[in-house]
Amino acid sequence: MTNLPRRGRGFTLIELLVVIAIIAVLIALLLPAVQAAREAARRVQCVNNLKQIGLALHNYHEARGAFPGANMVFGATGLSALSMILPQLEQNAAFNSINFVMKYDDATNQTARFTVVSGFVCPSDKSNPLPSLGGQTNYMADMGSGIVWQEAVAGNAGLPEPSGLFHGNTSKTVASVTDGLSNTGMFSERVLADGNNAVISPVADVFFSPLAPTTVTDAYNMCQAVDINNLSNQFPLFMGAPWLTGQHIFQHINPPNGRSCGFFVTNRAVMPPSSFHSGGVNLLLADGSVRFIKNTVSLPTWSALGTIAGGEVISSDAY
Repeated sequence: MTNLPRRGRGFTLIELLVVIAIIAVLIALLLPAVQAAREAARRVQCVNNLKQIGLALHNYHEARGAFPGANMVFGATGLSALSMILPQLEQNAAFNSINFVMKYDDATNQTARFTVVSGFVCPSDKSNPLPSLGGQTNYMADMGSGIVWQEAVAGNAGLPEPSGLFHGNTSKTVASVTDGLSNTGMFSERVLADGNNAVISPVADVFFSPLAPTTVTDAYNMCQAVDINNLSNQFPLFMGAPWLTGQHIFQHINPPNGRSCGFFVTNRAVMPPSSFHSGGVNLLLADGSVRFIKNTVSLPTWSALGTIAGGEVISSDAY
């Protein structure tokens, strides 16, 4: 009598479910690690972008004798500091396409306005939700620790002018940074606005207040009091595009990833930097280094980092 070969024993349903459960657990454990590794790589790229901007600014200073102005004054061309350092970033084609005599939104600047410069984009942020405005940037010039958004505007004459490296049509020099280059902010980052006034984005949006603060403390308190859940308080200011415009600045009033408020009846504002990096933002200092500033930084330290000649003392462990 011939013996038939025995068939191999298969998996039972219970064993199969156990294997699937184990695989699911492993995936759940691995995914955060993979995502963390990817974000770490994106953050490194973001830091490198800021370092390249810092190097370009110093090369510009070496060639011109001063840092570029931010051209923030109403009625001026409105061009950004970023637009002026394009040759130092090896973006000669974009630079040559800019008509510096005309405003950023003039038809002659359309080519430049829609040019996407990869070094101006933090890979941790989302894609530009309003490409019709032009190429985006996540990197904003440091206007300092004051509340005046436009110093050359009637009504602000009695208030301190912005205390940072970039404001108005001013061009600051290394010698003017008496607080020390390693203690002074130069550029930081900001997440793109969502471009949708029907959606509340506490970090990305700018909220309107009709009040008129005269001190930093007033501005901080008034900004915190704005009802951001009221859609009518959302100001239609898109921060992030185009990189060609000088409106892209930040201030050292609210801490990183804090709320942004515009007191635009009086041309004053509270505009902190922001990012999708966990716990803080990257800050390019005037010596070319980049420090990660936590959301929990003390307000006196944060304010001191915004001034070029405030005379503050910042300890090495203040961050």
